[in-house]
Amino acid sequence: MRGPRRTWLLGVGAAVLVTATLPATVFAAGARRVSVAVAEPDIAAIVRTVGGGDVEVFSLFEGCILRKDLMVEPGVLERLARADAVVWTGFLNESAAITASLTGRAKTGERPKAGTPPWIDVSRGVTYVNVPTSTCFGYVDPTLAAGDPFFWLNPENGGVIAHNVAEGLGDLRPEARPTYLKNAAEFSSALEKDILRWKEALKPLAHLRVFCTQCGWQNLSKLKGPSIVVCKSSPGELPTPAILVKHVMEMKPEVILLDPNTPAEYGKAFREQPGLKVMEVASSIERVPEATSYSALFDNMVRVLQEAARR
Repeated sequence: MRGPRRTWLLGVGAAVLVTATLPATVFAAGARRVSVAVAEPDIAAIVRTVGGGDVEVFSLFEGCILRKDLMVEPGVLERLARADAVVWTGFLNESAAITASLTGRAKTGERPKAGTPPWIDVSRGVTYVNVPTSTCFGYVDPTLAAGDPFFWLNPENGGVIAHNVAEGLGDLRPEARPTYLKNAAEFSSALEKDILRWKEALKPLAHLRVFCTQCGWQNLSKLKGPSIVVCKSSPGELPTPAILVKHVMEMKPEVILLDPNTPAEYGKAFREQPGLKVMEVASSIERVPEATSYSALFDNMVRVLQEAARR
């Protein structure tokens, strides 16, 4: 049984739903599907769209990838050992945990080794935002110096991710490469149209100042919606509720968005502050009821922000 999703510190964002058509399939009936291990469940949704019926996709992690004890979920260890490919975000915390599971060796900062299974880095060419100079505690972890690692929470990176997936899957199945690239292009086209719609939906919310307890939502600042305030300590570690509330209140937010697994004492501390709107929002499609698409996560976020603005 999987443990609860953990939440830590960071920013906020917004978005909506892309309606995707069923991707094309290229393998003959009865052919073996490509088994793909994916670091993040939201990226796994993109892999399913690009690969269509040719791929069998599973996620490796639950919770925030910043935590020091990051490990591959026990329930998928055997599947990882038999996977045809690993899709990761280029974040060394992921590679250390995956490599430890594949080889039995845990080395901090260890990059994936050549061999089986091949690794597909979907971070190539993406735009990073919010180089994490702390607004609260004056600490920047060296592993985050290039920018916040949760780049997939900026939907403008979705098309780049899809193309990287198509190229990586095409290396595994060259005969299917044109189909994968076609699926990625169709995904990107639909996403671009929805991004324009999301930006229009967010314009009336630009006056909101928002803090979110889940890592990474500040990546949605590219959509020019609500102002995002960020408060960070050492990655993967929460300060006490009183200390966090003190720092956050100094930034004068109007809305606090809590990931469903934020410890109850933090939600209680925020709700005790006068004038704050405190609401829950899922940080992964895993926690959005009946969600299966990458963009369902953003659809849910925009809905919550719109509701906060009406209160």
